[in-house]
Amino acid sequence: MKNKAYDLSSYSFISGEQILVDTNIWLYLFPAPGNPPQRFANQYSTAFSNLVSAQAQPVLDPMVLSEYLNRYIRIEWMGNYKSTYPKFKDFRNSLDFTAVVSSAETFAKRIVNFCEIHSIPARELDLNQALVDFSSGKMDFNDALLVDICKKRNLKLMTNDGDFHDGGIDVLTTNPRLLRACRR
Repeated sequence: MKNKAYDLSSYSFISGEQILVDTNIWLYLFPAPGNPPQRFANQYSTAFSNLVSAQAQPVLDPMVLSEYLNRYIRIEWMGNYKSTYPKFKDFRNSLDFTAVVSSAETFAKRIVNFCEIHSIPARELDLNQALVDFSSGKMDFNDALLVDICKKRNLKLMTNDGDFHDGGIDVLTTNPRLLRACRR
């Protein structure tokens, strides 16, 4: 089943509405110094501000926080440290990593403080369907799990990931490609 996509530039959040925020959005809101494209950063910053102002509830999945931290560190390594530490594990064991991880941890704590952590135990997730979706090439395994979480908790997903075409959930985005692919 196709997802329904809503354009965040005109979306009106409702008090108490629960929104699962995807990793890429957190990277726009709390970027590694490598900085995301400004257009998306500004759009999602405005949308998140609207979400908070409307007293909607951002929801966090621990897997999303893990992806955020790993991506943040790798962005910094690739942009600023790869020539010094050709192997990522060497960077992770360096003093340079300490400063980078300190910033990532500060942002991660802010993310956790903004959000409600969803309460679906892993044993209740449809891992078999996630594997089918992954094996078919339709979506990343973690993305399939996020779709399942949204379905089970009746959450909307805020994402800029253009791969979220299918799953039967409501998607909030400014990604023009995703908006076109999920026309209602």
